Amino acid sequence: MNLEEFSVKSVDDILRCINLSSLLELSGWPKPGNVHRTKNFEDTKFEHFLGGIAAIQPNFKEFCETILNKYENTISSNVNLGLFIKKATNEMMRWQQGGNVLLGHILILAPLVATAVICLKLNIKSLNNFKDMLKKVITDTTVEDTIYLYEAIKICNPGGLGQIGKYDIYDENSIKELKEDRITLKKIFELSKDYDLISWEYSTGFSIILNDGIRYYLNSYNKFKDINVATVNTFLRLLSEHSDTLIIRKSGLEAALYVSNMATKILKRGGISTKKGLKMTLKFDKMLQKKKGKLNPGTIADLITGIIFTALLFGLRF
Repeated sequence: MNLEEFSVKSVDDILRCINLSSLLELSGWPKPGNVHRTKNFEDTKFEHFLGGIAAIQPNFKEFCETILNKYENTISSNVNLGLFIKKATNEMMRWQQGGNVLLGHILILAPLVATAVICLKLNIKSLNNFKDMLKKVITDTTVEDTIYLYEAIKICNPGGLGQIGKYDIYDENSIKELKEDRITLKKIFELSKDYDLISWEYSTGFSIILNDGIRYYLNSYNKFKDINVATVNTFLRLLSEHSDTLIIRKSGLEAALYVSNMATKILKRGGISTKKGLKMTLKFDKMLQKKKGKLNPGTIADLITGIIFTALLFGLRF
């Protein structure tokens, strides 16, 4: 496939990419430390993720169609990201009882999806131009987007979030401060980029996903012709190179570095594409699962969703 050829032909195609990217990430086996097709957490099960994924598809449909149809002769990159994030988060929580299963997916996919619709409308084909438009989508966010993001986070109450100095999500004065200081969505993520990988992606134009991530994923698929191998090995690759910030928040930097080092060792044995690598991965997964979610590389999993989505946009079929 050619990363210079945007392959989708309609909003329906984009919606298929959205749905499939979340399903493929979720079903990747055995992504160490995550809920996956053979492993549940005590209160959060595989089916809760399925419920969340199904629940947010109508939100994505509305989001895409609004962007496509709102402007007849022009295009705006102010796409109301925050409102979409809040709406999707609300439905994700309403349709399943496993807690916050997909806020990270929603945050990662929202600007990528908006960019995909704009590229479809403007007949933009290349990945480089896609990157440029994505940066504009993020830059053109507003204070209102940030306020909606805060409301979304409060809806699902994810552990460890909200510590952004004077703009702490749970500080009753934060909304007033956001308005006074004109803190857009781009600015709030820039303030937290050094300790949150999703924030890092927003502040760098999704540099992890759109540079090394998608190329490693596609190379892995082209080599092994196995979508699950590509998903899990890319998960291991990102985990080896980036300390998972969900683990850092729950268990500290030392624990996160240990998990990254183990991923590196597994990759040196070929990841799950070899018998030895698969055996090591299964053992690694079993060890992480014993910590009951405290060593769950959940942020890396969210990035994988973005990688798969982008690969599908640019023609990956399996």
